[in-house]
Amino acid sequence: MEISGRKIIAATPSVCYHLLTDPDTLVDTMPGLTRMESEGENRYVVELVMGVPALRGRYRGVMAIEDAVENQAYRLLLEGEGPLGTIRMELAVHFESVDKGTEVTYQGVATMGSSQAGVAQKILSGATTLLMNQFFNNIAKAAKKAG
Repeated sequence: MEISGRKIIAATPSVCYHLLTDPDTLVDTMPGLTRMESEGENRYVVELVMGVPALRGRYRGVMAIEDAVENQAYRLLLEGEGPLGTIRMELAVHFESVDKGTEVTYQGVATMGSSQAGVAQKILSGATTLLMNQFFNNIAKAAKKAG
């Protein structure tokens, strides 16, 4: 399943980059993310609790930030396992200064592997859109608080 979107955040690229790579901020702003512990440079053990009925449950895995160019771009990798099997996501995230702040764009792919992957994939598509919107709205609020 392809994932893409964009959000203009009223903050500089530096502030946006920091918020989107800071573990404490991510735990506070990413729906369902309950744990993010460092396992080395830009690599984290994560735990997500999903409330979406068909995806409900606890997912554990590893998240990594790679190919980072500070204040400009990075690649986010997430691999985990939960009640419906495995999930893998790879996103390219870019930051561009615009008149009203920073345009954050993301594009990538998410896949699920399980005996119910077809059904889960359809549900994942709708849930991902909802969760990404909530996440970026939370990041925008955090940026406003950061000044």
